[in-house]
Amino acid sequence: MTDPRNTGQPQPQPHVCVLTDDRAGNNAQALGVAEALSWPITEIRLSYTRLVRLPNLIRGTTTLGLSTSAAAALDAVAAPDIAIAAGRRATPALRRLKRRFPQMIAVQIMWPGEPSRGLDLIAVPAHDRIARESDRDPRLLVTLGAPNRVTPARLAEAAGSWEPRFAAAGMGAGKAPRIGLLVGGTTKRMPFGPEDARHLARLVADLAARHDARILATNSRRSGAEVTAALSDVFQATRPGAFWLHDVAMGGDNPYFGILGVADLIVVTGDSMSMASEAASTGRPVAILPITGEASKEARLHRALYALGAARPLDADFVARGEIAWRYPPLDDAQAVAAQIRRLVLANPAVSR
Repeated sequence: MTDPRNTGQPQPQPHVCVLTDDRAGNNAQALGVAEALSWPITEIRLSYTRLVRLPNLIRGTTTLGLSTSAAAALDAVAAPDIAIAAGRRATPALRRLKRRFPQMIAVQIMWPGEPSRGLDLIAVPAHDRIARESDRDPRLLVTLGAPNRVTPARLAEAAGSWEPRFAAAGMGAGKAPRIGLLVGGTTKRMPFGPEDARHLARLVADLAARHDARILATNSRRSGAEVTAALSDVFQATRPGAFWLHDVAMGGDNPYFGILGVADLIVVTGDSMSMASEAASTGRPVAILPITGEASKEARLHRALYALGAARPLDADFVARGEIAWRYPPLDDAQAVAAQIRRLVLANPAVSR
Protein backbone atom coordinates (compact mmCIF):
# COMPACT_ATOMS: atom_id res chain seq x y z
CA MET A 1 0.00 0.00 0.00
CA THR A 2 1.15 3.53 -0.57
CA ASP A 3 1.12 6.18 2.11
CA PRO A 4 0.66 9.52 0.34
CA ARG A 5 2.41 12.52 1.86
CA ASN A 6 1.50 16.15 1.52
CA THR A 7 4.37 16.90 -0.88
CA GLY A 8 2.46 19.00 -3.36
CA GLN A 9 3.09 16.36 -6.02
CA PRO A 10 0.21 14.51 -7.72
CA GLN A 11 -0.55 11.33 -5.80
CA PRO A 12 -1.03 7.97 -7.54
CA GLN A 13 -4.57 6.78 -8.02
CA PRO A 14 -5.82 3.81 -6.01
CA HIS A 15 -5.34 0.46 -7.71
CA VAL A 16 -8.42 -1.76 -8.12
CA CYS A 17 -8.28 -5.56 -8.40
CA VAL A 18 -11.39 -7.23 -9.86
CA LEU A 19 -12.00 -10.95 -9.38
CA THR A 20 -13.96 -12.42 -12.30
CA ASP A 21 -14.97 -15.95 -13.29
CA ASP A 22 -17.17 -17.76 -15.80
CA ARG A 23 -20.43 -16.06 -14.79
CA ALA A 24 -21.02 -13.12 -17.10
CA GLY A 25 -23.71 -11.55 -14.92
CA ASN A 26 -21.46 -11.49 -11.87
CA ASN A 27 -18.55 -10.14 -13.90
CA ALA A 28 -20.69 -7.31 -15.27
CA GLN A 29 -21.53 -6.23 -11.73
CA ALA A 30 -17.96 -6.27 -10.44
CA LEU A 31 -16.48 -4.65 -13.54
CA GLY A 32 -19.27 -2.09 -13.70
CA VAL A 33 -18.42 -0.86 -10.20
CA ALA A 34 -14.68 -0.87 -10.94
CA GLU A 35 -15.15 1.08 -14.17
CA ALA A 36 -17.36 3.61 -12.37
CA LEU A 37 -14.40 4.41 -10.11
CA SER A 38 -12.24 5.38 -13.12
CA TRP A 39 -9.09 4.10 -11.42
CA PRO A 40 -6.52 1.60 -12.75
CA ILE A 41 -7.87 -1.96 -12.86
CA THR A 42 -6.22 -5.37 -12.73
CA GLU A 43 -8.47 -8.34 -13.49
CA ILE A 44 -7.79 -11.73 -11.90
CA ARG A 45 -9.67 -14.55 -13.63
CA LEU A 46 -10.82 -17.28 -11.26
CA SER A 47 -11.51 -20.84 -12.37
CA TYR A 48 -12.76 -23.56 -10.09
CA THR A 49 -12.69 -27.21 -9.23
CA ARG A 50 -15.66 -29.22 -8.01
CA LEU A 51 -14.71 -28.30 -4.44
CA VAL A 52 -16.08 -24.81 -5.07
CA ARG A 53 -19.47 -26.31 -4.17
CA LEU A 54 -18.35 -26.64 -0.56
CA PRO A 55 -19.77 -24.04 1.85
CA ASN A 56 -17.67 -20.93 2.27
CA LEU A 57 -17.53 -21.75 5.97
CA ILE A 58 -15.28 -24.67 4.98
CA ARG A 59 -13.40 -22.88 2.18
CA GLY A 60 -12.62 -19.96 4.49
CA THR A 61 -9.69 -17.92 3.16
CA THR A 62 -7.96 -20.89 1.53
CA THR A 63 -7.58 -21.65 -2.17
CA LEU A 64 -9.81 -24.70 -1.76
CA GLY A 65 -12.09 -24.84 -4.79
CA LEU A 66 -9.76 -22.77 -6.99
CA SER A 67 -7.87 -24.29 -9.88
CA THR A 68 -4.09 -24.45 -9.52
CA SER A 69 -3.60 -21.63 -12.04
CA ALA A 70 -6.22 -19.39 -10.40
CA ALA A 71 -4.72 -19.95 -6.94
CA ALA A 72 -1.27 -19.06 -8.25
CA ALA A 73 -2.54 -15.90 -9.96
CA LEU A 74 -4.39 -14.83 -6.83
CA ASP A 75 -1.39 -15.29 -4.56
CA ALA A 76 0.91 -13.50 -7.02
CA VAL A 77 -1.14 -10.31 -7.24
CA ALA A 78 0.56 -7.14 -6.01
CA ALA A 79 -1.06 -5.29 -3.11
CA PRO A 80 -4.27 -3.64 -4.37
CA ASP A 81 -5.96 -0.72 -2.66
CA ILE A 82 -9.45 -2.03 -3.45
CA ALA A 83 -10.56 -5.52 -4.46
CA ILE A 84 -14.02 -6.29 -5.84
CA ALA A 85 -15.76 -9.64 -6.24
CA ALA A 86 -19.31 -10.70 -7.07
CA GLY A 87 -21.06 -13.90 -6.06
CA ARG A 88 -20.56 -16.47 -3.33
CA ARG A 89 -17.95 -18.54 -5.15
CA ALA A 90 -15.46 -15.67 -5.35
CA THR A 91 -15.78 -14.58 -1.72
CA PRO A 92 -13.05 -16.83 -0.24
CA ALA A 93 -10.58 -15.42 -2.77
CA LEU A 94 -11.59 -11.87 -1.82
CA ARG A 95 -11.23 -12.66 1.88
CA ARG A 96 -7.85 -14.27 1.20
CA LEU A 97 -6.63 -11.01 -0.35
CA LYS A 98 -7.95 -9.10 2.66
CA ARG A 99 -6.04 -11.41 4.98
CA ARG A 100 -2.83 -10.79 3.01
CA PHE A 101 -3.40 -7.04 2.71
CA PRO A 102 -5.37 -5.92 5.80
CA GLN A 103 -5.47 -2.25 4.75
CA MET A 104 -7.10 -3.13 1.43
CA ILE A 105 -10.79 -2.26 1.00
CA ALA A 106 -12.67 -5.50 0.24
CA VAL A 107 -15.90 -4.99 -1.71
CA GLN A 108 -18.39 -7.81 -2.18
CA ILE A 109 -21.25 -7.57 -4.68
CA MET A 110 -24.25 -9.66 -3.57
CA TRP A 111 -24.56 -11.26 -0.15
CA PRO A 112 -21.99 -14.08 0.12
CA GLY A 113 -23.46 -15.89 3.10
CA GLU A 114 -21.33 -16.52 6.13
CA PRO A 115 -18.57 -16.04 6.95
CA SER A 116 -18.48 -12.41 5.86
CA ARG A 117 -15.66 -11.34 8.17
CA GLY A 118 -13.08 -9.12 6.55
CA LEU A 119 -15.43 -7.59 4.01
CA ASP A 120 -15.57 -3.79 4.21
CA LEU A 121 -18.54 -3.18 1.90
CA ILE A 122 -21.28 -5.55 0.76
CA ALA A 123 -23.62 -4.24 -1.95
CA VAL A 124 -26.95 -6.04 -1.96
CA PRO A 125 -30.07 -5.36 -4.05
CA ALA A 126 -33.28 -4.30 -2.35
CA HIS A 127 -35.03 -7.49 -3.46
CA ASP A 128 -32.59 -9.59 -1.40
CA ARG A 129 -34.02 -10.25 2.06
CA ILE A 130 -30.63 -9.55 3.67
CA ALA A 131 -31.14 -5.90 2.65
CA ARG A 132 -33.48 -5.62 5.65
CA GLU A 133 -30.41 -5.97 7.88
CA SER A 134 -28.77 -2.81 6.52
CA ASP A 135 -29.70 -0.79 9.62
CA ARG A 136 -27.80 -3.27 11.81
CA ASP A 137 -24.85 -3.96 9.52
CA PRO A 138 -23.18 -0.72 8.37
CA ARG A 139 -21.25 -2.64 5.70
CA LEU A 140 -24.45 -3.28 3.73
CA LEU A 141 -25.22 -0.89 0.89
CA VAL A 142 -28.65 -1.44 -0.66
CA THR A 143 -29.08 -0.86 -4.40
CA LEU A 144 -32.32 -1.07 -6.36
CA GLY A 145 -31.02 -3.51 -8.96
CA ALA A 146 -27.73 -5.09 -10.01
CA PRO A 147 -24.75 -2.80 -10.67
CA ASN A 148 -23.66 -3.10 -14.30
CA ARG A 149 -21.53 -1.71 -17.12
CA VAL A 150 -24.27 0.28 -18.88
CA THR A 151 -23.31 3.93 -19.31
CA PRO A 152 -24.37 6.55 -21.88
CA ALA A 153 -20.86 6.48 -23.37
CA ARG A 154 -20.81 2.68 -23.71
CA LEU A 155 -24.29 2.67 -25.29
CA ALA A 156 -23.32 5.39 -27.77
CA GLU A 157 -20.13 3.55 -28.73
CA ALA A 158 -21.97 0.24 -29.17
CA ALA A 159 -24.75 1.88 -31.18
CA GLY A 160 -22.20 3.48 -33.51
CA SER A 161 -20.43 0.16 -34.01
CA TRP A 162 -23.54 -1.94 -34.60
CA GLU A 163 -25.73 0.47 -36.56
CA PRO A 164 -24.06 -0.31 -39.92
CA ARG A 165 -24.46 -4.04 -39.31
CA PHE A 166 -28.11 -3.67 -38.35
CA ALA A 167 -28.66 -1.50 -41.44
CA ALA A 168 -27.01 -4.12 -43.67
CA ALA A 169 -29.55 -6.64 -42.35
CA GLY A 170 -32.44 -4.29 -43.13
CA MET A 171 -32.84 -3.31 -39.47
CA GLY A 172 -31.36 0.18 -39.65
CA ALA A 173 -32.62 3.40 -38.10
CA GLY A 174 -35.60 4.98 -39.79
CA LYS A 175 -39.23 5.76 -39.28
CA ALA A 176 -40.00 2.27 -37.95
CA PRO A 177 -39.24 1.75 -34.25
CA ARG A 178 -37.01 -1.10 -33.13
CA ILE A 179 -37.79 -3.55 -30.35
CA GLY A 180 -34.77 -5.06 -28.63
CA LEU A 181 -35.36 -8.57 -27.26
CA LEU A 182 -33.01 -10.11 -24.69
CA VAL A 183 -33.77 -13.78 -24.04
CA GLY A 184 -32.46 -15.74 -21.06
CA GLY A 185 -33.40 -19.30 -20.31
CA THR A 186 -33.90 -21.99 -17.72
CA THR A 187 -32.62 -21.39 -14.19
CA LYS A 188 -32.41 -23.64 -11.14
CA ARG A 189 -35.78 -22.37 -9.95
CA MET A 190 -37.67 -21.85 -13.19
CA PRO A 191 -37.75 -23.63 -16.56
CA PHE A 192 -37.97 -21.74 -19.84
CA GLY A 193 -38.64 -24.06 -22.75
CA PRO A 194 -39.72 -23.89 -26.39
CA GLU A 195 -43.39 -23.26 -25.59
CA ASP A 196 -42.40 -20.35 -23.33
CA ALA A 197 -40.28 -19.03 -26.19
CA ARG A 198 -43.16 -19.29 -28.64
CA HIS A 199 -45.43 -17.40 -26.21
CA LEU A 200 -42.81 -14.67 -25.85
CA ALA A 201 -42.23 -14.44 -29.59
CA ARG A 202 -45.96 -14.17 -30.34
CA LEU A 203 -46.35 -11.31 -27.86
CA VAL A 204 -43.36 -9.45 -29.30
CA ALA A 205 -44.45 -10.10 -32.88
CA ASP A 206 -47.98 -8.82 -32.16
CA LEU A 207 -46.57 -5.69 -30.54
CA ALA A 208 -44.20 -5.15 -33.45
CA ALA A 209 -47.06 -5.54 -35.93
CA ARG A 210 -49.00 -2.73 -34.21
CA HIS A 211 -46.13 -0.31 -34.86
CA ASP A 212 -44.58 -1.88 -37.97
CA ALA A 213 -41.52 -2.26 -35.74
CA ARG A 214 -38.33 -4.20 -36.40
CA ILE A 215 -37.17 -6.83 -33.88
CA LEU A 216 -33.51 -7.08 -32.84
CA ALA A 217 -33.09 -10.18 -30.68
CA THR A 218 -30.30 -12.07 -28.97
CA ASN A 219 -30.39 -15.21 -26.90
CA SER A 220 -27.99 -16.24 -24.12
CA ARG A 221 -25.94 -19.28 -23.16
CA ARG A 222 -28.89 -20.55 -21.13
CA SER A 223 -31.39 -20.35 -23.98
CA GLY A 224 -30.44 -23.52 -25.80
CA ALA A 225 -31.06 -24.64 -29.37
CA GLU A 226 -34.74 -25.53 -28.94
CA VAL A 227 -35.67 -22.17 -27.45
CA THR A 228 -33.72 -20.34 -30.15
CA ALA A 229 -35.39 -22.37 -32.90
CA ALA A 230 -38.84 -21.68 -31.43
CA LEU A 231 -38.19 -17.94 -31.45
CA SER A 232 -36.95 -18.04 -35.03
CA ASP A 233 -39.91 -20.12 -36.24
CA VAL A 234 -42.49 -17.72 -34.81
CA PHE A 235 -40.74 -14.61 -36.10
CA GLN A 236 -40.24 -16.16 -39.52
CA ALA A 237 -43.94 -16.97 -39.70
CA THR A 238 -45.22 -13.65 -38.35
CA ARG A 239 -42.56 -11.00 -39.09
CA PRO A 240 -40.56 -12.26 -42.09
CA GLY A 241 -37.94 -9.74 -43.11
CA ALA A 242 -38.62 -7.65 -40.00
CA PHE A 243 -36.54 -9.52 -37.41
CA TRP A 244 -32.88 -10.22 -36.73
CA LEU A 245 -31.88 -12.95 -34.29
CA HIS A 246 -28.36 -13.48 -32.97
CA ASP A 247 -27.46 -16.92 -31.62
CA VAL A 248 -24.59 -16.77 -29.13
CA ALA A 249 -23.87 -20.45 -29.79
CA MET A 250 -22.69 -19.47 -33.26
CA GLY A 251 -19.95 -17.24 -31.88
CA GLY A 252 -18.98 -13.88 -33.32
CA ASP A 253 -19.34 -10.41 -31.85
CA ASN A 254 -21.96 -10.04 -29.14
CA PRO A 255 -24.63 -7.47 -30.12
CA TYR A 256 -25.98 -7.12 -26.58
CA PHE A 257 -24.85 -3.53 -25.97
CA GLY A 258 -25.58 -2.63 -29.57
CA ILE A 259 -29.20 -3.68 -29.11
CA LEU A 260 -29.41 -1.77 -25.82
CA GLY A 261 -27.95 1.26 -27.59
CA VAL A 262 -30.43 1.45 -30.49
CA ALA A 263 -33.70 -0.10 -29.26
CA ASP A 264 -36.75 2.09 -28.74
CA LEU A 265 -38.25 -0.55 -26.43
CA ILE A 266 -36.32 -3.30 -24.63
CA VAL A 267 -38.05 -6.61 -23.86
CA VAL A 268 -36.36 -8.97 -21.39
CA THR A 269 -37.28 -12.36 -19.99
CA GLY A 270 -37.87 -12.30 -16.26
CA ASP A 271 -35.32 -14.96 -15.33
CA SER A 272 -32.32 -12.62 -15.29
CA MET A 273 -32.04 -9.85 -12.72
CA SER A 274 -28.89 -8.64 -14.47
CA MET A 275 -30.67 -8.20 -17.82
CA ALA A 276 -33.59 -6.38 -16.20
CA SER A 277 -31.21 -4.07 -14.32
CA GLU A 278 -29.11 -3.38 -17.42
CA ALA A 279 -32.17 -2.63 -19.51
CA ALA A 280 -33.49 -0.26 -16.83
CA SER A 281 -30.11 1.50 -16.74
CA THR A 282 -30.53 2.69 -20.33
CA GLY A 283 -33.45 5.04 -19.73
CA ARG A 284 -35.31 3.23 -22.54
CA PRO A 285 -38.76 1.72 -21.91
CA VAL A 286 -38.54 -1.86 -20.62
CA ALA A 287 -41.10 -4.68 -20.84
CA ILE A 288 -40.52 -7.79 -18.73
CA LEU A 289 -41.96 -11.22 -19.44
CA PRO A 290 -42.81 -12.55 -15.94
CA ILE A 291 -41.78 -16.20 -15.69
CA THR A 292 -41.08 -16.57 -11.98
CA GLY A 293 -43.30 -16.92 -8.91
CA GLU A 294 -44.64 -13.86 -7.13
CA ALA A 295 -42.47 -14.55 -4.06
CA SER A 296 -39.19 -14.83 -6.00
CA LYS A 297 -36.34 -12.34 -5.88
CA GLU A 298 -36.86 -11.71 -9.57
CA ALA A 299 -40.51 -10.79 -9.05
CA ARG A 300 -39.58 -8.42 -6.22
CA LEU A 301 -37.12 -6.65 -8.53
CA HIS A 302 -39.73 -6.45 -11.27
CA ARG A 303 -42.22 -4.81 -8.91
CA ALA A 304 -39.58 -2.27 -7.90
CA LEU A 305 -38.91 -1.44 -11.56
CA TYR A 306 -42.65 -1.12 -12.20
CA ALA A 307 -42.95 1.25 -9.23
CA LEU A 308 -40.02 3.31 -10.56
CA GLY A 309 -41.76 3.61 -13.90
CA ALA A 310 -38.88 1.95 -15.71
CA ALA A 311 -40.66 -1.24 -16.71
CA ARG A 312 -44.07 -2.76 -17.34
CA PRO A 313 -45.10 -6.41 -17.52
CA LEU A 314 -45.25 -7.92 -21.00
CA ASP A 315 -48.65 -9.56 -21.41
CA ALA A 316 -51.66 -9.47 -23.70
CA ASP A 317 -52.97 -6.28 -22.09
CA PHE A 318 -49.63 -4.53 -22.64
CA VAL A 319 -49.65 -5.55 -26.30
CA ALA A 320 -53.27 -4.41 -26.69
CA ARG A 321 -52.38 -0.98 -25.30
CA GLY A 322 -49.46 -0.77 -27.70
CA GLU A 323 -47.19 1.05 -25.28
CA ILE A 324 -43.61 1.48 -26.44
CA ALA A 325 -42.59 4.97 -25.25
CA TRP A 326 -42.27 6.42 -21.76
CA ARG A 327 -39.63 8.12 -19.62
CA TYR A 328 -38.09 7.40 -16.21
CA PRO A 329 -34.86 8.07 -14.28
CA PRO A 330 -32.46 5.29 -15.31
CA LEU A 331 -30.79 3.13 -12.69
CA ASP A 332 -27.17 3.93 -11.86
CA ASP A 333 -26.34 1.40 -9.16
CA ALA A 334 -22.68 1.03 -10.17
CA GLN A 335 -22.11 4.71 -9.46
CA ALA A 336 -23.90 4.40 -6.10
CA VAL A 337 -21.52 1.61 -5.04
CA ALA A 338 -18.52 3.49 -6.44
CA ALA A 339 -19.48 6.58 -4.43
CA GLN A 340 -19.46 4.55 -1.21
CA ILE A 341 -16.06 3.08 -2.10
CA ARG A 342 -14.69 6.58 -2.61
CA ARG A 343 -15.94 7.51 0.86
CA LEU A 344 -14.14 4.49 2.33
CA VAL A 345 -10.96 5.50 0.48
CA LEU A 346 -11.13 9.01 1.88
CA ALA A 347 -11.55 7.59 5.38
CA ASN A 348 -8.56 5.25 4.97
CA PRO A 349 -5.21 7.09 5.09
CA ALA A 350 -3.36 3.91 4.03
CA VAL A 351 -5.05 3.86 0.60
CA SER A 352 -3.50 6.01 -2.11
CA ARG A 353 -5.62 8.80 -3.54
